[in-house]
Amino acid sequence: MLIETSLKVVAQRGFDAPTIDDFISAADVARGTFYNYFQTKDELLTAMAGHVADVIDAQILPRFVGIDDPARRIAIAIHSFIRISSQDPDWGWILVRSLPHAGGGWSEEMRRGVLADIRRGRRIGRFRIASVQAAVALGIGTLGAAIRTVLVERTPTDFSRQIVAMTLQGLGVTPREAEEVAALPLPEPRE
Repeated sequence: MLIETSLKVVAQRGFDAPTIDDFISAADVARGTFYNYFQTKDELLTAMAGHVADVIDAQILPRFVGIDDPARRIAIAIHSFIRISSQDPDWGWILVRSLPHAGGGWSEEMRRGVLADIRRGRRIGRFRIASVQAAVALGIGTLGAAIRTVLVERTPTDFSRQIVAMTLQGLGVTPREAEEVAALPLPEPRE
């Protein structure tokens, strides 16, 4: 409840303006209750970002059904995070603001998924990378910067495709293959 209420506060007032007291008041909880979960506003931001990432992941996972290619899975995730963030800028800003706090993803579930796809891509030779850790940093850092860009600048209609293609090239996918994967439409969610 505290996280959902805090998301509403951020949607109404931005993240910088509200104080911890504003979040406490909106959630109608005692100060001690807040501090049982979070010691700082940054910890709350990290938890909100994890919640947002988990909700977005829940929307993405049904699109992965039947898709084994790690490059395609990463492309779907990048396209989806950029699209959803541009549709809900408050969520996008929460993700952007919390990026320095994220260790390979905004949530543990996302982190596990990204690591699994990159490790599998490396193991089957789809990705030619020297370091899984560096590949994760490249992917998450690029995604965070791309989300920020769509929130503050006019971007071309194919911006998401460009980001996907460049990220895949950074993972060692050939330019031609990266462009082909990036240009594929998002699959419909399946169960």
